[in-house]
Amino acid sequence: MVGKSSVSALQEYCAKNKLLPPTYEFIDEQDGSFTCEINVMDTIDEGRGRSKRDAKHNAAVAVIKRLKLSDMPQVGEDCEMSIPTTDLIVQLRDYCVQHQMPLPTFEIVQQAGTPDAPEFTALCTVASIRRYGVSEKKKDARQKAANAMLRIIMDDVNKLEHQMQVATVQNKQEDVEEERYKKFKTYRELTESSTGEMPGVLLCDRHNYFTKFYSELKRAAQNIILSDTYESTHDQAMDVLEALKIKPKTSQMPSEKAEPILFIELNCDYDVVFAGPPSKVYKDIVEYFKVML
Repeated sequence: MVGKSSVSALQEYCAKNKLLPPTYEFIDEQDGSFTCEINVMDTIDEGRGRSKRDAKHNAAVAVIKRLKLSDMPQVGEDCEMSIPTTDLIVQLRDYCVQHQMPLPTFEIVQQAGTPDAPEFTALCTVASIRRYGVSEKKKDARQKAANAMLRIIMDDVNKLEHQMQVATVQNKQEDVEEERYKKFKTYRELTESSTGEMPGVLLCDRHNYFTKFYSELKRAAQNIILSDTYESTHDQAMDVLEALKIKPKTSQMPSEKAEPILFIELNCDYDVVFAGPPSKVYKDIVEYFKVML
């Protein structure tokens, strides 16, 4: 069971022990992030984040670690990993491209908690490797899952690179890049022994979600999909998403091929990421909703 957030746990500790609750002050940084200063039990510390909420969370994490309170309420994994100020999803994708690994995929596989205190579980997958992240917000859950994935694959690749250097001395004709990928894949298959993994989202569940979507929005999207007046799949795909009230997040990565790699992430209850050259990815979106709706 996932414990309380650091902010909630600290607030509960102060109330239980009849102490003044923590106070928080925010500072806007030049890079667009925020710094939060926390003052509690005559202790001052601070945390930084991409939003005020993230900064407050990181400040609470910092002060809990500093005070080392033995009778704190059970705190979740957020005290082990504070929310980063950089986009770890982008870093993970860059790392996978540089090391010729499959691109990561992300899904929100569980939603729990209450409307006032939701809890999302994100799944990050690279090849057969799975890592999870849990947070009160979807985007932070994905960031935590990306961070967990980065840590495991970077550590393994560093070990494998050392092994390859030894092998190269023995056989200078060896294709290092091809061997790196093979060793990485074999190493993960031999050493991965995770237990209690949560199942991913079934395709039928994703399909049922869209078939039961708001009827007016679904009807408008179906009319766009069936229309033959569009000259480009880009315009058609964007109009489908707008009709469904889904706001996509788009990012781009350079490619050695003629076209760059385009990532389009759909932020809805069943998140999905489309990746590929622009000439293909928009067509994939139209075909995806032609089936799902």
